[in-house]
Amino acid sequence: MSFFIIYPRGDKNKLSVIELDSCMKYELSDYAVASRREFCDNGEAVVYAKQLAKENNLQYEGDQDDYLD
Repeated sequence: MSFFIIYPRGDKNKLSVIELDSCMKYELSDYAVASRREFCDNGEAVVYAKQLAKENNLQYEGDQDDYLD
């Protein structure tokens, strides 16, 4: 599995982490991607997303089911 940081529902005031199976990476283009950095560990991705949110005055959202654009 891979984890990526996105703008949930395209809202550029927020960040969230999504999980994509390696065979589904083509779906990354369905999201408003905030960082193309790929993470292998969810915890590492969350820590980085929270850091980015803090540095850029954004809000971090936890797991969401409706984060597609």
